[in-house]
Amino acid sequence: MDLIRSLWRNHKRKILVTTSCLGSGYLLYKLYNVHTRNLADLERELADERHNDEIVKTQMKDHFENIQMIADVTTLPHALRRLSSRIVDEIDVSGVMETLSKGKGTLVPSEKLHLWTELKILSFTRMVLSLWSVTMLSLYIRVQVNILGRHLYIDTARALLTTSHLLEELDLIDREDEKKFLTSADYLATDGMPSLISHMKSAVKGVLKG
Repeated sequence: MDLIRSLWRNHKRKILVTTSCLGSGYLLYKLYNVHTRNLADLERELADERHNDEIVKTQMKDHFENIQMIADVTTLPHALRRLSSRIVDEIDVSGVMETLSKGKGTLVPSEKLHLWTELKILSFTRMVLSLWSVTMLSLYIRVQVNILGRHLYIDTARALLTTSHLLEELDLIDREDEKKFLTSADYLATDGMPSLISHMKSAVKGVLKG
């Protein structure tokens, strides 16, 4: 006991410093351990989120490919048939051709010239209008179905992958807006056709004048 007291008196400062160093070292070790575990947990969470985002991106790509195939096979052919039928009905050249055919030998030169000019304008108008409208309708439908497909996919995937930042940052499309968006594809073949034909015919007349 006296030996211990003697050691304490002689080496009290060293013992306190050593104890403090050992305690501080142990505390730093525990803090480092906790920090390391927190970093590992954070890295795992980030890795899971990146994995979920990759799943979302892959599934969205596959979804868009399927949507595009459906548009090419069903939506686009139906819309193009309706558009072509409307163009043929609105720009009918059969009446002019029939008049020319029946009027052989009876029509005066001025009448023939007028009818041939009218046939030329109608034919060019129908050709240019068909090329332009088919291209625009095709582009519109492709963009339209991809936008709708994207929102529909997000709507279903949000519940499955709620931790994905990719989904959390995106908005859903309103169902009423979706219906309006789908019906707007018919505008060109219905309400927009008379105005389009009028403008196209005026342009053709200007190009073919003289």
